[in-house]
Amino acid sequence: MLNNISESDSKEIHIAISFDQGYVTFVYVLLTSVFLNNTTNTLVVHALAPDVLRAEHQGLIDFAARHNSRLIFYELSPEATQNFALPNHEGAYLSLASYYRLFFAQLVPQSLQKLLYIDVDTLVVGDLRELYQADLQGHVIGAVKEGEMPPRPELGISNMDDYFNAGVLLIDLPKWREQDITKRASYLAVHYPEKVREYADQDALNMVFCGDWQRLSSRFNLMKAYIPHDLPKREFVRFLADKILIHYNGPLKPWHRAGDNRFRYLYPIYLQKSPRAGAGRYVKKKLTKAGVSKLLFSRALELYFDYPEVGNVWRRLKAILQK
Repeated sequence: MLNNISESDSKEIHIAISFDQGYVTFVYVLLTSVFLNNTTNTLVVHALAPDVLRAEHQGLIDFAARHNSRLIFYELSPEATQNFALPNHEGAYLSLASYYRLFFAQLVPQSLQKLLYIDVDTLVVGDLRELYQADLQGHVIGAVKEGEMPPRPELGISNMDDYFNAGVLLIDLPKWREQDITKRASYLAVHYPEKVREYADQDALNMVFCGDWQRLSSRFNLMKAYIPHDLPKREFVRFLADKILIHYNGPLKPWHRAGDNRFRYLYPIYLQKSPRAGAGRYVKKKLTKAGVSKLLFSRALELYFDYPEVGNVWRRLKAILQK
């Protein structure tokens, strides 16, 4: 671990990522998107991946160096997440790695003032500086509202606008430490498993902040819920022109054949530009019958909006047959 870091160079953007062994390829793809779209920024990536092979650590460090960036790995004891609750419902996909984001404030140099945490199921498609320099207006974190979350009264959140997605967090590190967020969220993860078994650390953090966080534009964390369902392919470039980060949240990722995000096509583009270009395009994921039905409906809907002329032909044919 390196500690000789300061923010005296205002051009530096400090990013945090956390992952486990199964996500190494996806980390390469994320970092490829970061580096290619932030060539004018000085990037420092702080990483937590305690169960990832050391050889993989070095490979990622070397990859960052080739892009004039630094990547620093930190150690985290297994005891740090001992007895943390994880989702146990059907279709649950989160692992203990989702909790690692809670510990960066304790591990990175105390001189750092700000950290941008990014989930690895994302792609950065724009310049991160605007997000990194966002005014938190005195709040500990800046985040984007979860677009598909109902009120969660069991977490103390009765207004659906108060629940944020933790996949992208802009963190004021001194305030995080002052308010002991790591300890408070960790306590909830251990002692209130029935409350956080839906979304693990995200639920715990939402309980801690209880609506007291800075709202950021969905441009900085573009989740599926913020993509118009009737957006046709011909409008993709226009729609993405001002977006900074695409988040493939949910159980279906762009590396699954059943991926349900309209911008899943971007993943193989960055995969091919990454050091893992030889990796397979897809990772196997079993679907339930309900999942298959939902997928077929989703694909049909996409086809309808992408090629409206097909729908017009079908309606004319149907009208003729009904005569």
